[in-house]
Amino acid sequence: PSACPDSEKPRQHSPQRVRQQADGPSCKIEVNPLTVQRLAYIRFIYQEGIEQSRQPSVLSARALTSFHDATENLLGLVVEHLEIDVKKAPEFLGYWETIRPKYELPNRAGMKRLNDWRVALKHNGTFPSEHQIEQARAAVAGFFHTVAACVFGVDFDSIDMVDLLTQPETVRLLREAQTHADIGDYPMAMAGLVLAFDALLDHYATRDRPAGASPFKFGSTIYRMDEPKERDMPKDAGSRHLLPKLKKIHSVAAAGQDALRVMSLGIDYPSLARFRVMSPRVHGYFDGSHRFVDLPSVRALTEDDYNWARHFIIESGLRASRADEIRGMQERAYELDRNPSEPYGERSWKGPAGDPPGDEDVSVFESEV
Repeated sequence: PSACPDSEKPRQHSPQRVRQQADGPSCKIEVNPLTVQRLAYIRFIYQEGIEQSRQPSVLSARALTSFHDATENLLGLVVEHLEIDVKKAPEFLGYWETIRPKYELPNRAGMKRLNDWRVALKHNGTFPSEHQIEQARAAVAGFFHTVAACVFGVDFDSIDMVDLLTQPETVRLLREAQTHADIGDYPMAMAGLVLAFDALLDHYATRDRPAGASPFKFGSTIYRMDEPKERDMPKDAGSRHLLPKLKKIHSVAAAGQDALRVMSLGIDYPSLARFRVMSPRVHGYFDGSHRFVDLPSVRALTEDDYNWARHFIIESGLRASRADEIRGMQERAYELDRNPSEPYGERSWKGPAGDPPGDEDVSVFESEV
């Protein structure tokens, strides 16, 4: 079995694009795009575990399941990548023996503890302590960094989960935001994330197609500039109390439309509330520029804030991607119904199925009543 050289031990980096290690891994099998995508998915599950581990006691126990699932996914991918012939997937700890002829997996003892704690939680209802969750997180982090470098030749932190998204403008803005995070400019990076999230909603809400308006649109977008102004109001005395009421209605309608678009796409609203509170307000202008005020709270943003927000947008994009299928159905129906080769009549509902339709069916040539 091959071992990983010291130069391939885990290193801490910001998330960037996947890149090959300069000194080369112990296994020379090329990493194909599907493998990169699966690694990104594994990293996403692992990051979910990180977020769960920060939740209050009892709820944080879910982190063990995510850490275990991510590890098991990685082990299965290692078997495939190293082309190890197995008739069926081994038990969790059996992977160490299965893979050993080609690679010596590290930290079996740490992974055994993770498995034991997960079994105790799942089958016995024994909740892990905060210390055990932190031990599991550290063990999984070290395991992933080492295996990713030695087997796949990539830095685990460089695996970009953005590759999982299907919204092009959101992907572009996430990549641009990352360039600012890489140099430590987290206020500018967070502003990029704000624009990326707005682009995510726009992808489904404002981009109408020949097939018709998106079901996730909920009316024409209500902008700040649409707020009623005094110059738009009648000049009679009876209308002076109308403006404040119209402003309230505008405010409620704009907030309600935004909330409907978010929730209809399956995006977690409390997480969005956190994202909005921690992020700078970015305003767009007619010249195409976007600006935000560099307040002390904005300058205080940290790498942890940025990493959480980035993960939130990626998770939101993955949840929203279910709408792609619905938009596709809309397009297919439009293509089928466009320019029919013959006129189509109407059919009347007749209750339970029984005798075949009779002469009373409505003809296309009959007049509507």
